[in-house]
Amino acid sequence: MTEKKLAKHWWAILIRGIVAVLFAFLAFLATGFTLKLLIIFLGIYLILDGFFAIIASFMTAKNHRNWWLLLLEGIISALAGIFILALPGITLLILVYLVAIWAVITGIFEFLAGIMATWAAPGKIFIGIAGVISVILGIVIFIYPVFSLVAMTWLLGIYALMIGLSLIFMGIRLKSLK
Repeated sequence: MTEKKLAKHWWAILIRGIVAVLFAFLAFLATGFTLKLLIIFLGIYLILDGFFAIIASFMTAKNHRNWWLLLLEGIISALAGIFILALPGITLLILVYLVAIWAVITGIFEFLAGIMATWAAPGKIFIGIAGVISVILGIVIFIYPVFSLVAMTWLLGIYALMIGLSLIFMGIRLKSLK
């Protein structure tokens, strides 16, 4: 039943997917561009994605009880895009250091879990090793932020490509239901 309701607006999902795939290709080609330009592309992508999510939420509001979740997602995405476009340099720096902090903190907890875990006795050495690797990764990101940005650019591109293709396939499937 829900699929048939969504099928009426298959094109909005398809467009979100196409925009994500286009952003992914820009991310893969960003090695020749500045990373600041990639951040601007990310901001534009988030605004467009948010815009289409907001449209889709209003179109499904009559028939879908949880339409407001898609609206909230769209608003957050659009606001994040606006923030990125307003402050691209700060966004880049924040992104790098957030990932570095996350890697160090999760690495410490993984290391401690590896030492203290009784529930994973046979494999707890691997949890500890993963924690050490995570801490090292965080330190490397702090020391070499530009190199880390290039790696994050590729990961972001892979993520956008996977999401985009999923949305495109979903849009096509929904169109066939219409």
